[in-house]
Amino acid sequence: MKKTQIIGLIAIAIAISSLITIAGASSTYTNFATAIEQPNSIHQVVGHLSIDKEIVYNPEKDANSFSFYMKDEEGKEHKVICQKEKPAEFERSEQIVLKGQMKGDVFVAHDILLKCPSKYQDEMIQNENLIFEDA
Repeated sequence: MKKTQIIGLIAIAIAISSLITIAGASSTYTNFATAIEQPNSIHQVVGHLSIDKEIVYNPEKDANSFSFYMKDEEGKEHKVICQKEKPAEFERSEQIVLKGQMKGDVFVAHDILLKCPSKYQDEMIQNENLIFEDA
């Protein structure tokens, strides 16, 4: 084999292994029902905060833990214990992504991501409502 052919095969092998690694590392979102069915697996559950339920956060007792209730995209509600500090603007979040697993009826999250409303959203609405008049 020629040197260029060997280098080409090595490059193809590296590309294939990279694609396999990326495909294996990417995870899909699930819901609470799937997390209940597979309690020993780590899941990413998407949902939104149940605003009518209590959020418990006591930083004097444990600054790296708080609990709340969340509804997944199917509308199923569960208590969540998050083993992280409560994020700023948590109550204003539009969407929550939790990474963790079910322990009984409680979802124990090791990581949390928030989708918060845009700080420019209110400005955009106000700008759309402006009426410009000729002076």
